[in-house]
Amino acid sequence: MHPVQNEDIGIRERKRLATKRRICDEAAALVDARGYDNVTVDDICQASGISRRTFFNYMDSKDEAVLGVFPFTCTEESLAAIRETPADNVLDLVLRSIEVVPGAESYHSPDRACRRELIESNPGLLHAEATRRRGFLTGIAQAVHDHLERFPEDRHFDGPPGVEVHWIVGLLQVTVSMYLWHPPDGVDPTEHLRNHATQLSNYAKDLQW
Repeated sequence: MHPVQNEDIGIRERKRLATKRRICDEAAALVDARGYDNVTVDDICQASGISRRTFFNYMDSKDEAVLGVFPFTCTEESLAAIRETPADNVLDLVLRSIEVVPGAESYHSPDRACRRELIESNPGLLHAEATRRRGFLTGIAQAVHDHLERFPEDRHFDGPPGVEVHWIVGLLQVTVSMYLWHPPDGVDPTEHLRNHATQLSNYAKDLQW
């Protein structure tokens, strides 16, 4: 058996990502043309030129296909880094630990405005988007809580730790939401998150009470 060459792996990965992108684009186009309730997984498969088995190798559901690939993840290794790495700025630690998901360029495709309109106009899609965003944030919130318990010197609030966790995760949620609805072209996504977080922090500091 010949060893697999890195070039072969790269070609396969590009093909896999291209297939995922095609599924997402066809799903969004069908829902835009027919309405969400009038599109089935079989319709998406036919438009994408794939089988149902292939569809479910790439997607968990019709919702995921229509929503597009969620662009960020936090692996177990990243969550461990959040829990175990001392940092004066815990939010920055979190942002540096977030990874970009391969295939997330669907958020930068020409039809991204169409996809946003679909999500905003369909309660089911809104719920699905909120659910997967909440799933992304839940693991991070627990890691932040564990971090503050392990490194109390990293805290910047004298009240209950849970309140500080909510503030950190709340800022992260706003930052991620800003990216999802207005993803920039040609900018590293994680660096864009950090820029947004910095702007939010500076804005809050300038508020007069």
